[in-house]
Parts: sequence; C-alpha cells; structure tokens
Amino acid sequence: MSTIYGGYLLAHFIGEQPDGEQVYFSYSEDGLHWKDLNGGQPVLRSDLGEKGVRDPFIIRSPLDHHFYIIATDLRIASGKGWGAAVTEGSRDIIVWKSADLVNWSKPWAVTVGIDGAGCVWAPEAIYDEEAQDFLVFWASATEGLDSSERKHKIYSARTKDFVHFSSAELYIERDNHIIDTTIIAHEGSYYRLSKDETTKNITLEKGNSLHKDAFTAVTAPNLEKIYGVEGPQIFKLNDREEWCLIIDRFAEGKGYLPLLTTDLDSGEFRVVEEGDFDLGASKKRHGSVIPITIDECAQLLAAYGDGHQVLPGQYADPDLAKFGDRYYLYPTSDGFTGWSGTEFHVFSSDDLRIWKDEGVIVDLLSPDVPWAVGNAWAPAIAEKNGSYYFYFCGKMANGVSAIGVAVAPAPIGPFTAMPEPLLTMEQMKRLSIKMGQTIDPAVYREEDGTSYLLFGNGDGAIVQLGSDMVSVVEETMANIEGLHDFREAVTVLKRGGLYHFTWSCDDTGSENYHVNYGTSKHLYGPVTYHYPVLMKNAEKGMLGTGHHSIMQEPGKDEYWMAYHRFVTPLSRFTEGKGYHREVCIDRITFGEDGLMQPITL
Repeated sequence: MSTIYGGYLLAHFIGEQPDGEQVYFSYSEDGLHWKDLNGGQPVLRSDLGEKGVRDPFIIRSPLDHHFYIIATDLRIASGKGWGAAVTEGSRDIIVWKSADLVNWSKPWAVTVGIDGAGCVWAPEAIYDEEAQDFLVFWASATEGLDSSERKHKIYSARTKDFVHFSSAELYIERDNHIIDTTIIAHEGSYYRLSKDETTKNITLEKGNSLHKDAFTAVTAPNLEKIYGVEGPQIFKLNDREEWCLIIDRFAEGKGYLPLLTTDLDSGEFRVVEEGDFDLGASKKRHGSVIPITIDECAQLLAAYGDGHQVLPGQYADPDLAKFGDRYYLYPTSDGFTGWSGTEFHVFSSDDLRIWKDEGVIVDLLSPDVPWAVGNAWAPAIAEKNGSYYFYFCGKMANGVSAIGVAVAPAPIGPFTAMPEPLLTMEQMKRLSIKMGQTIDPAVYREEDGTSYLLFGNGDGAIVQLGSDMVSVVEETMANIEGLHDFREAVTVLKRGGLYHFTWSCDDTGSENYHVNYGTSKHLYGPVTYHYPVLMKNAEKGMLGTGHHSIMQEPGKDEYWMAYHRFVTPLSRFTEGKGYHREVCIDRITFGEDGLMQPITL
C-alpha cells in the first residue's frame, strides 16, 4: 500500500551569518508556500569539526524506517574563507538520525573524502533498490594525475546505515568543475541534476541505473539559461504528476527559486512567478525536501510550529472536547470553494498537541443523511449516558441550512444520523425566532444535567434539548439578547456564578473576523457585552481568527479555546481566504475580576 503524504519538510541553512550555517526546518502543505519552523531558529546544531554545517540533505530510509540528515562540515562564518574551504576543508560529513523528525540523535562525523581531497561538499544520498543500500555522493576538489591544479568532481560511496561506508570512488568528472549533484528516481529511471561550477548553471541527465556511466545529457533550455544558481533539489508534488525543482540563487542573494515540470524526460521546466511562491521569512539556502505524512506534519507542528496551529491541512469551526483521558476535535473540512465540503472528520490527542485523524464520521452525500445534500459546517459534540451526540450543519435540497444530529457509542463513531434535521428555518419562523440561518450549534450542560443547544446566524438563540438528546423542547426556544455585533457561533460556560458568553463577529471571509465576550447572571440572558477576547494579529500574519469552541478541563479551573484562522502563510491563497482556514488552540485565563482575558496571539 502506497504512503499518503500530506505535506513537505525542507531542511536548509540560511547563510554565512553567525548562526546561519546550522540546520533549519521549514514546512509546507503545497510545496510552494513555506513557513519557518522553530521560530526561525536552528533545529539542529553541529559542534563537531568546523562547528557548522551547510547543504543539509534529509532522506527516509526504507531499511530501518528512520530519517537521516547528512551535511557539509563547513562554516564560512568562521572567517577561513572560500580558498581554504576548497583546498583545506574537512573531509567529513556530519550525520543525524531520527525516528520521527522531532527527536534527533547527537551528530556524528564520518570521513568519506579521499586522501588529498580539499573538501567534501553537498553530500546527498539515494536509495538503490537493486543493491538495497544507499549511494552517497558529494563534491571534492582534487588534483589530477598529471596536474597540481584542483578541480571539483563528484565522488561516491555506499552505505546501509550512514555509519559504515565503502571506499570513495570517482562518480562524475567533466571538463568543467562540477558540484551540487542531486538525483531523483521515477518509473525505473534516474534523473541527475548538477551545478556546472564553471558556468554557474544547472544541467540535467537521465540514466537507467545509478551506475556512473549510465547517464546521458537531457537538454533543458529554460533551466540551462539561468545562471548564478546552485544547490538543485527536486521533489514530486504529493497531489499530482508534477515535479518541483528548487535552485539557490546565490549570485543574487535571493535564496530558492522554484521551477515546475510535468515531464522529466522533456527537460521543460517552467519558472514559477514571484507572486506564486513564498519561501517564508528567512532566506532558504541549499537544502533538501522530503514529502511527509499527515501524522508527521502534526508532529512537526507540535514540536516546532508557532504554538497556535494544531491541525495540518485545511479545517475550520473546531469543537473541542475531552472524554476520558483523551481530547477530541470535531472541525469543518475546509478548502472547498463556497464552503462546499461534505465530510466531517474527528481528530484525537492525548496532549492537545499531536492530533491523529480518526477518519470520516459523517458524510452528507451518503444515504446515511437523507435530508442533506452538502455544505457540512460547524459541528458540535456532547456525551450523555455513554452515548455521543454529534450536531452538525448541512444544506437541504431547497438550499436552506439546517442542523442535524448523529449518535454513536464512542467519540470516533460509528455515528448514525437521524433521518430528519433537528432544527430548520421553517421551525424558526413558526416559533417567531429571529435568525438568518439555522447553523453553528454549541452544547451547554447545566449542573442538573439538562443540556441546551445554542445556535444561529444573524441572531443567536438557545433551546433545551430533550432527554434523548436528539429532540428539542420547542417551548424553551428563545433569542439571546445582548450579543453585541453578533454574526454566529455563540457558546456559553458557567464560572463563578456567571454565564460567560462568547460569539463570532464580522464575516468568516474577513480578516477582521473575531470573537466577542460578555456575561450574564442568567443562561437566557440578557448578556452584558465586555470586549473582544480573540482578534487578529496582522504583524504575525494571523487573520480571520474566529468561530471557536471552549473546553473546560474536567474537574479543573482550566480552559482552552479552539478556533480557526486564515491558512498561513497568507500568500498561499490570494482569494477566498475565508474557506481556506486552519485550526488553532490557545489557553484561556480569567482575571481577578472574574472576567475572561483576551487571548494574546
């Protein structure tokens, strides 16, 4: 069974500044728009050899299912200069190992360069299926048999564990100097890209094996005419038959430039326009990219993310709950034009940081939900007597939104939907309830065990749920007064004898979407408005922050808010940001006055 990938990891360095020649990580979900991890600081540091590394290359091993990073043992910032680096540089590579991309071994050094080699630069590796080992290759400046003048050539060795290597052999020699070789396999062929160190451009070759003599040149006009570049790296995009080649524009000091191709044999590469990619805040220098799974994406975000985003991918309107000793998130599946998604997923976690996708629990296009035709929005979850009740939004055949409910014996299902919606606009009109749309349910349980559903768009409302949790007591339905600037997504919790109401304002497509806060002595209001508790932070690129839920840690005076914001980096989607959203979680605190404090982003 093939692996399903959900994102990409870029390992790189950033330049010759004091801390720039170490290993940095960046994360992307589309391969073109990247966000710096670990606050833009190094993830790995080398205190061996030259006490710095360049050109980190990351690879996934099919032999032991670990990740390895190999890097050049070089630190130009130490002041020795490029001349010494070429003729008197380290003959070592620096290696790290990890099982999960988060917990890394201490680095170790391996001498791979031949005697007399002036340097060992830009080491890379590719797994050889036939030999069942890795071909590792790098550039060294060595003297010729009848000449003392050094020329850069590519050497190679074999390994299975990046500890023990075969003796180095000459792999590529040309009339010109050559450095920075990378290789990718596809359908039994190998494609090799290298930097011509004399002309300062990138050339392409194809081979039917990894043998040094198996390659022939492939003409790539658009690529060959770009000068002043190095560090080519190529990776296949996860969702289509297209490859992304990135080249480091060292001569201009601009970092990476991506190019795309749909046919490696053709040599036709298209330069991606400046506005169609984003390499993040730091300048990315010669590194490498690997595709990573959704679980690996979640681990990276938890370990090195911005401390807010918790789910990789596009999701919105999260409802957060804890059942037993595990947390659960029930969001809207996002990324669909016009909010047209049809499926609901549930995620689980034991620490609120690393989340596992437990799969689809309700699909509005299935026969299981006969009344709905799509637009799966804004769910909520509740538990009673060992059963779990999932409240969700969907559009009926007449195009009008309604709220339905499904029941399951466990938080992750299987859920069985009721054949008819629970709340409809026809019902609102009949009961004289002011409302724009019957959407956005949230569940509140009183101390006596009675449960209520809060909901609404345009105007907020509340109704008592029946003891079966799949019906409502219509005579208890009423609008909630005092929800200042209310748009949707009203929630309530009780603390210190007060009911604390929160609700979303503006429009989910607006960068000013935010959460207001007020209190009341009564569950049905009226509510006294206080101030916003969640707002955008434009300086940090956190916009459209809203449609939230609040979870109290059972038995404790601890609270968490789950919400969504526009997908970051913001450059990834220039239009329709309101249906390209990602889920975040932050802690809620209360002041000495008993009021909820604004969340700091």
